[in-house]
Amino acid sequence: MSLSGLKQLFFVGILGVTLVGCSSTPSNEDSASSAAATQTNEDKAAAEAEAAKLAAEEAEAAKLAEAEANAVPTNAAGMTADDLFAALQGKVVNFEFDRSEVRSEFYNVIKLNADYMALNSRANITIEGHCDERGTREYNLALGERRANAVKNALIAEGISPSRISVISYGEERPVDAAHNERAWSKNRRAEFNY
Repeated sequence: MSLSGLKQLFFVGILGVTLVGCSSTPSNEDSASSAAATQTNEDKAAAEAEAAKLAAEEAEAAKLAEAEANAVPTNAAGMTADDLFAALQGKVVNFEFDRSEVRSEFYNVIKLNADYMALNSRANITIEGHCDERGTREYNLALGERRANAVKNALIAEGISPSRISVISYGEERPVDAAHNERAWSKNRRAEFNY
């Protein structure tokens, strides 16, 4: 072998020893730090998943709150304030001759008015008491007031604040039917609701 061949062989040997010396098996410290890094990545992923879950729950809660805020309030029968107001048009409470007690058949009219006022907190009401033409003017004014107060008390019993209710009596002055018979008189003995 020549000198240049020997140099080459020596160089290849040195190179091989160097390569073998540089390659090493992982130590326990390297494994531990790799495991710690893997665990840290898993912890980060779990934390990110939990944060995403919480964000989704908060978004759903915000959606529900917005839907509730935009929802139109209704009474137990599902009627809105506008529905109730429309249903109340022309509704009155009629009374027996010379009486001021609210008859049970008119409690639904009072309940509708109470529901409307509960849904519309700005609504105030004036209850007008009316009578037929029989009796003196003074007596009929007093009877009309008793009738209006009876309806007011029924509304208060339904939970409406007395400060939102006023009463007035017109006695016989505003008949709904001007005829002079029992049918007309029964229509005129009434309490009307004015908002």
